[in-house]
Amino acid sequence: MTLRLLHGKPSRFYALALVSVLLSCSEPSRDNRFNFAQGTAVPVVTQPAMMMDLTETLTSVGTARALQSVNVFSDTSGRVTAVKINADQFVVAGELLLQLDDRDERLAVELASVRLADAERLVKRYTTVNARDANIPESQLDDARAAVDSARIALEQARVDLDRRQITAPFAGRVGLTEIDVGDRIDTNTLITTLDDRAVLLVNFSVPEVYVERITQGTPVNVRLWDAADKAVSGEIVAVDSRIDVNSRAFIARAAIDNTDDRFRPGMAFEISVDASRGQFLSVPDVSVQWGADGSYVWVADEGIAVRRDVSLVKRMAGTILVDGDLLENEQVVMEGIQSVRAGATLKELTPTELDAGLKAAVPAYADEHGNG
Repeated sequence: MTLRLLHGKPSRFYALALVSVLLSCSEPSRDNRFNFAQGTAVPVVTQPAMMMDLTETLTSVGTARALQSVNVFSDTSGRVTAVKINADQFVVAGELLLQLDDRDERLAVELASVRLADAERLVKRYTTVNARDANIPESQLDDARAAVDSARIALEQARVDLDRRQITAPFAGRVGLTEIDVGDRIDTNTLITTLDDRAVLLVNFSVPEVYVERITQGTPVNVRLWDAADKAVSGEIVAVDSRIDVNSRAFIARAAIDNTDDRFRPGMAFEISVDASRGQFLSVPDVSVQWGADGSYVWVADEGIAVRRDVSLVKRMAGTILVDGDLLENEQVVMEGIQSVRAGATLKELTPTELDAGLKAAVPAYADEHGNG
């Protein structure tokens, strides 16, 4: 038999089909190295379906906020007598930021202290008199004791009013700018300054709902400035929102990044990258997947017999496709010779080396292309 090859030398794309034609048109000779027990078997090359973890990198953008952040206001009105605010200065919890005129409040504390001492002396006098067998009515003694309690409460209230004349830092952090000077009069609506604990920054970002079980507290993230190519900073997810947004079909995750070196500031835009797993799926060669009227499928060599397995495509990758369906792990999926495969056909599974050897023996042009040794 003589075959005339068109369009140059044959390739592996149709090599198996060519070998199949040779086997069906002529009886194998004694010295033919590509000899099969049954000439009707379809020569194919298979590859086992392998389980693979599908990991995708999610990228989102979020704006940073400090771990703790407040706008500082006064609880009372008054004239400013001292300002202890230097922009971007670190302050400790309880440190004085601003002082209001407190002369009236100090006098009120002194007056309350005098009244408390007077009420306590009266109770002590009644008690001493009763100890000498004098007859001080119990009701009169109770009134004196109640007066002590009232005086004590009045003193505590006066001290609270005095404390409110000092505006202090509620926690350790860095203060912002202030527009207040000594002599200004402020009220409860006057913004004094801001205070940020930026040793840790929090960044909220959006995540598609398909990853709701994959993005959890403790998931590591990489963070970098949105408009810079700086080295990424490591962080982790510290909180996940409890619901999915019905419009965006996404949920909010919150990442925390260490900022003890004070490199970043609240309000900066960050790019968040998260490596999220969507689970494990079977990987098959991309050339194995076929399409029919009812969807995609692959051919499997089941004890030498061609069996169709319906699959659904999950993700395309370089040279492979991740699928889900009836396919089982390690089943031999047909990757070459698919054109001649039919349901129930007898298959002859070859290795790539056996295929090359058979082609060299059957097709001289193929042997010229790949060498005769």
